[in-house]
Amino acid sequence: MSITEVPRESRKSLLPILDQSFTGIYRWHAKRTLRSVRWVRAASKDSQQAGLAMLTMLAGRVGYVYYIAVSPSQRSAGIGRLLLDDSLATLRAAGAALALACVRADNTPSIKLLQSRHFARTGFGELVRSRGLARAAVIWIRMFVAPGERVYVKAI
Repeated sequence: MSITEVPRESRKSLLPILDQSFTGIYRWHAKRTLRSVRWVRAASKDSQQAGLAMLTMLAGRVGYVYYIAVSPSQRSAGIGRLLLDDSLATLRAAGAALALACVRADNTPSIKLLQSRHFARTGFGELVRSRGLARAAVIWIRMFVAPGERVYVKAI
């Protein structure tokens, strides 16, 4: 298994993973994000793309894991865990001290993945207390938190 950075001009090759992993507004947003996000990290196994992670910096030293997607045929093989670990290392190397992620409340596998890496559930109020109202508002808006999503945080 290898994880590498995918340059903007090569990101279209990852669209099948997004098509298999998301539906509706999440598919639309993931495809839109794929074009513009700062980092796209792809996991490959036996020369086949198995999964991807999209991440960026938000404000100050706060990193954000937009999406982690793994091809359905590759799930339950630890690829999501490897992509999350790689994402945290990438954000840390870029100067992040904190990592955030949003997950739909009914997405139990993703919640378990985040919790396995010691992410804790947080909310806007806690972000205001730790970052101040203005910075918390910028972070929250840039995360594009949708109704029904939970926000998770981890110091890195």
